[in-house]
Amino acid sequence: MNKAKWREIIEITAGVVLLSAGFYFFLLPINLVIGGVMGISVIIQDIIPVSLFMYIANTILLMIGWMVLGKIFFMKTALATLLSPTIIWILEKTVPSNFFMRHMTESPLLIGATFGGLFLGVGLGIVIRNNATTGGMDVVQHIMHKYLNIPFSTAMYITDGIIIGIAMIINFQLGLYAVGSMIISGILVDRLSIEGKAGYTVFIVTSFTEKIQEQIYEKLERGITRVKVIGGYSKQEKDMIICTVDRAQLYTFKRIIKLTDPKAFTFVTRTKEALGEGFSREGAVW
Repeated sequence: MNKAKWREIIEITAGVVLLSAGFYFFLLPINLVIGGVMGISVIIQDIIPVSLFMYIANTILLMIGWMVLGKIFFMKTALATLLSPTIIWILEKTVPSNFFMRHMTESPLLIGATFGGLFLGVGLGIVIRNNATTGGMDVVQHIMHKYLNIPFSTAMYITDGIIIGIAMIINFQLGLYAVGSMIISGILVDRLSIEGKAGYTVFIVTSFTEKIQEQIYEKLERGITRVKVIGGYSKQEKDMIICTVDRAQLYTFKRIIKLTDPKAFTFVTRTKEALGEGFSREGAVW
């Protein structure tokens, strides 16, 4: 197994640990139904233990994921799917779920909903950015994202919203806190799974193409694309350099342009997601 695969496994494991801890220590003690299999387990915890229900439901949904999303997806999802209820089971046997929340005398619902959403959002975002899921309803959300082109956070709002809606019938106040927690979680999922790979694309029309190109290679180690362009007014043909960099490199890039060709026509756009060499572990070098 190569280094990249080990890194994926470590990141997925870390993500599952975070979201499981957030659920067990912050959401479960206040009976907050944030959605998904975890949310259902809270509703029926008096009938069946939380970890046992998660094992059963996650296994069923994992099989569905295998049939619909394929073997590779199954192999990357199996780890998180079985790890999450295992962590919950270990915690059930060793640490009371109110270990932290019992010390919260002021606004326990607000604290539980906020930190539960934070932990779940960060953990799930890490898992998704590695093209895996934590199992359970995440499999359904992943199917909606892939085949219906629905943003993952929107799919999460739909599926979890149905479960939270049921919970609101039982306890309206807790349901409102659950909505807030779900929104926090959804924002963080998008930030980590998509915008974590974002960057800035710089377009430069210059007469010093070779010099700028050399500086980019030397100081930024980024590839570029050169395109022939013609000025609408001047009718002159020039090269346009296109290059995508991350946030930390943008200042250096702008300085390269200023020192090499301060008269260059330059504009910068925010790139929602950048894939390939330097931005993800897949992709070819250009």
